[in-house]
Amino acid sequence: MIRICICDDEQLHSSKLEKIIMDSAGLYQNIEFDIDIYESGKSLLKALNARSEEYQILFLDIEMGILNGIEVAREIRKIDKNMIIIYVTSYDNYTMESFEVSPFRYILKPIQDEHISKVLLHAIDEVRRNNQYLFFKTQNLNYQIKSETILSISSEKGRIIHVVTVADEFSFYGTIKEIEEMLDPLSFIKVNQGTILNLNYVHIVSGTDIILSNKENFAISRGQKKVVKDAYNNFIKRRIGF
Repeated sequence: MIRICICDDEQLHSSKLEKIIMDSAGLYQNIEFDIDIYESGKSLLKALNARSEEYQILFLDIEMGILNGIEVAREIRKIDKNMIIIYVTSYDNYTMESFEVSPFRYILKPIQDEHISKVLLHAIDEVRRNNQYLFFKTQNLNYQIKSETILSISSEKGRIIHVVTVADEFSFYGTIKEIEEMLDPLSFIKVNQGTILNLNYVHIVSGTDIILSNKENFAISRGQKKVVKDAYNNFIKRRIGF
């Protein structure tokens, strides 16, 4: 079951979008959609803050009344870092301002059936990737951590792997090659011989370094410069729907 939310203060747009999504359901095997509609950002935030509702995908109008879509997304990111936010807008001049909330795609009104179906397909793939886990063992304990929570993975002395997540740190025996094979290549990039980073947490990319959102700095090896640059550019393009 994929839980989808539509937040738009124009009922006509919400109803049309809901119909397109439901008509697309037949394209996805073994997946059902559960869709809720909110007519304001305030009512959506009330449900989310009360923890009475949780959604994996949100179609969010930018031009709304008291709270616009960017303001709503800022509040959502305080309580849910992983919800896939797809902006629906009549204008294309919000791109830079909205980057801070990591939108997944932009859809320009008037909405088109084929475009919605395509974006939805990519969003569902992202939901699946977000549910991937990294499995490892330390001493006598077995761990599984969500790949989406990983910021960085580094190798120390060849056989010791150090994993930094948003909430914790782990060390265990293994190799970078073994770990790399478990990760989604669209979200993770090897920046040097001993370091893998999650592109979702990249803050700045320069010619020789990458800075993550936790302010940690990593060197890009000479041989990986073009690979890293291309991977990051493609990641950003996917984010904004190009």
